[in-house]
Amino acid sequence: MQLIHWLPKPFLRHKTIDFLCKIGLQKRISEISFNNDSKTIVDLLDPEPRNVFINREFEPHFFDIANACMPQDGIFFDLGANVGFCSFGLISSRPKAYFHIFEASPRLINLLVHSMDLYKQHFIKLNRACVSDKEGKTIFCLNPEQSGQSHVATSHEKGIEVNSLILDKYCKDRAIDRVDFVKIDLEGHELPALKGWTEFLENQNALAIYIEIIPENQARYGHKTNAPLVFLESLGYRLYICKCDDFGFFGNEIESKKLCNGTVKVSFFNAENYPDHFSTDILALPY
Repeated sequence: MQLIHWLPKPFLRHKTIDFLCKIGLQKRISEISFNNDSKTIVDLLDPEPRNVFINREFEPHFFDIANACMPQDGIFFDLGANVGFCSFGLISSRPKAYFHIFEASPRLINLLVHSMDLYKQHFIKLNRACVSDKEGKTIFCLNPEQSGQSHVATSHEKGIEVNSLILDKYCKDRAIDRVDFVKIDLEGHELPALKGWTEFLENQNALAIYIEIIPENQARYGHKTNAPLVFLESLGYRLYICKCDDFGFFGNEIESKKLCNGTVKVSFFNAENYPDHFSTDILALPY
């Protein structure tokens, strides 16, 4: 049953949807639409995807950046895909692009497999693995309440065993010599993922990187907040504030940056000047 698709918008509330799913009047695993014509399969008991369903929108600013960075036949790497909002949200405007999706959580993998059935005519490569600086196995801690907060387990946490891969080998094995746009959201495990991609990145073969920086997530693994940014900077990437709400907190003057497919407003800064307690997404571009 898909009762919520018939409810007037004022009745679409988190508690209402949660209640209907739990009493069986609404399927918890459902197809939803967002950003006009994009679709994906989500678990409506998961609050983050449920919020996207209610608002019918997912981070429009991200897609402004992505569309400016991505050529029509470009290559997109989605590191930490969750339910695939970023990838499936791009497909309608980039039907000839190549999508490489990386996700470690088995719960989310099952949803991604069903979502891919909605896009059979597109190139989507799903990788069921943790992206790291070592191959083999990784212990992955699952968050039963919010799947997007699942993460590589610390020494004090329990979890399940998942495969891990390094991106340098992944790209070599597939003869990938450039990636047009990369989204990285690994709940604090961004630095190991980047270290496993050192050879590719030091040649600046990733043409644009959109990376989440959250202090608590970095601290989970004993990293300084700006650790992934310092690493990217050391490989020849310039760092930019790219969200309008962040302008003025730090960084240089706002400028219009011309990218391969459009222009975005950004503010350059040095990694050492990134505030310790500041959470946002950062755009990294080759010098």
